[in-house]
This record gives sequence, structure tokens and C-alpha cells, in this order.
Amino acid sequence: MVVKQDEGQRAQRSGNGTPVSTVFFYASLLLLVYLTYLIIVPFASPILWATILVVVFQPVYRRLLCRLGGKSGLAALLLTTAVVAAVMIPAMLCGWVLTQEAVSFYQAAERIYRQEGLAGIASHPAVMTGRALWERVSLPFARLGFDLNALLLGSMSAVSSFIVDNLKGIAINVLSVTVNFFLIVFTFFFLLRDGEMIVDGLQRLLPLERKHGEALFSRLYEAVSAVVRGTIVTAMAQGILGGLGYWVVGVPYPVFLGLATALFSLLPVGGSGLVWIPAALYLLLEGGWIRGLLLLGWSTVVVSTVDNVLKPALISGGTNLSTLFLFFGMLGGLQVFGILGFIVGPVLLVMLSTFLEIYAELSSSPPVDQPLRSG
Repeated sequence: MVVKQDEGQRAQRSGNGTPVSTVFFYASLLLLVYLTYLIIVPFASPILWATILVVVFQPVYRRLLCRLGGKSGLAALLLTTAVVAAVMIPAMLCGWVLTQEAVSFYQAAERIYRQEGLAGIASHPAVMTGRALWERVSLPFARLGFDLNALLLGSMSAVSSFIVDNLKGIAINVLSVTVNFFLIVFTFFFLLRDGEMIVDGLQRLLPLERKHGEALFSRLYEAVSAVVRGTIVTAMAQGILGGLGYWVVGVPYPVFLGLATALFSLLPVGGSGLVWIPAALYLLLEGGWIRGLLLLGWSTVVVSTVDNVLKPALISGGTNLSTLFLFFGMLGGLQVFGILGFIVGPVLLVMLSTFLEIYAELSSSPPVDQPLRSG
């Protein structure tokens, strides 16, 4: 009798569906999720970048997997090696070209300084034109009591102090970038190999019907693919076209400026104009009016048109978002999540749109008829 009573009490405490067991289970689950979050969050950035790369290269991986007879490990290894080579080789080539241009710039500046000195540099036509332009701009502000010279010197001093104070941080960031790169490569390989299993597991965990879960993941895949491909293709096109324009009109260091044009084109505000406008002003100050006007015309008509036409067409078509929502999604994502916000912002809007569609479908479904009770 005592044994049966103890077994009954244990069954009552640990039985299925009892309040005690339910509270214990969900409390433990929340604690484990929180502890896992603390473990994973320091590596969130490389994991997200690896996930984005997996989505982008998923079609290539599937073709490679078919050709290798379903050997997922070998396909993932070959594609990972190819992606690393595709990133590292151009990076080393660009680094070599940029180093050569930086050395050339330093040698030119040193030669001018030795030959002409500070007085010669100050009497250079471009410098004199720039000083005259600066005086014209600062004169109205001086009449209003604003000293732009003091403001400029203060800004330059602040920038110099910031650079000096953060030299150690720059070295640390270089190490951090290197570590994150290897983490991205490591995660990229395993997400390629085990991605389908992970997605299936996540779909089973979602408290949604299977068709809704598949629709959600399908929309996320399409959104990430469209945003990444549209952004990369547009940036590459602007960098190539901008660099071509710099080379044709004779702007110094066209490779460096073309790379800068591609990078700055990622910014939702300013974009590539932050590079080609100063380059055109440089030509105008040097006296090359025709070359400066040609660069302005080329950059305005061709380079900017690529950003205003190609990017919205590539991204909006894959996300089903209007250009207005896409713009604010990227801008807000950049402010909240940093550089990843270019992708996270639009993806969150796509998720919201998908959930609203699911909600509208569930709300419009007819209620189940209740059987009439006989009195």
C-alpha cells in the first residue's frame, strides 16, 4: 500500500499535463534558451554572414551536389574552397594595386615637397584656386560671426586625435576581422552540408501549419538572395563604371577610387557621389574643365542611374517590397544593426509581410460549425 501510494504521488507530481511539470519544463526551456543565447550572441555576426553566403550560393551547391552523386561533405568542401579563393585572390590583387598607388602617391608628394617646398605647394594653381573658393564660401559666414577656419581646424584636430587614440583599436580590429573570417568559413561549410536538416528542424519547431512554415522560409530565402545579389551586382557595376570614368578622364589612382565607389555605393544616403563628386571637383580645380564636366556627366547619367534603376529592380522583384519600404528598411536596418542592416532590415519587413498574409488567411477562414445542442 505504501509503495502504491508513493508511486501515485510521484505520478501526480511528474505526470503529463500537471501544472508543476508544465511550469518546470517551460522554466527550464526558457533558461536553456537564454543561456544558449549568451553563448551564441558573441558570434552572431559571423554566423549571420555565413548564413547569408549559404543562401547566395545555395543554387551552386545544389548543382554541385547533383554532379557529385549526393556527397554533401565533398560538395560543401569544394564550394567553400572555391568561395575562399574567390574572396582571397581578388583581395590580395586589390591590396597589391592599392599599395602600389599609395607608394606612388607618397613619392609624388615627397617629390613636390623637395622641389618646391611649402611655399611652392601653397602657390600651386589647384591650391590657390581652392583657397580662393574657400574664402568665397567662408566670407558670408564671417559676416554672420561664424569662423569657418577655426571650425575646420578644430575638426581636423579632433579627427587627428581620434586616429591617434584608436591606433591600438585598429590593430585589434584587424585581428578580430581575421578571426571572424575563419569563423565565417567554418560556419559556411557546416551550414552548406547540414542546412536542409537544420531548416527542417526549425520548420517542425514553429507552431504553424507546414504550408505556412514552408512559405515563411521560402520568402526569407528569396528576400536574402534578392537583397544580397542586387546589392553586390549594383556595387560592382558602379565600381567598374566609376573606375572606368576616372581612368578615361585622368583622375589619379582610378583603381582605388573605383573600389571606394563600389564600397560607398552600399550607403543608402550619399552613395557613390561621395567619391565621384570630389574627384570631379579635383579636376575642375586643376583647370581641367572639360574632363571635370565629362566625369560629372558620366557619373550622373551612368553611374547614378545604375544605382537608381538596377538595385530597386533586382531587390524589389525578389522581395515584393515597394521601393519606399525597401529604402527605409535598409536605412533603418543600417542604423540599428550596422552593416548587416542592409540585409536584416528588408528581411524583417519580408517576415512581417509574410506573417500578415498568414494572419489574413487565418482570419478569413470560415469558423468550424458547432453542432446544435438539443434542449
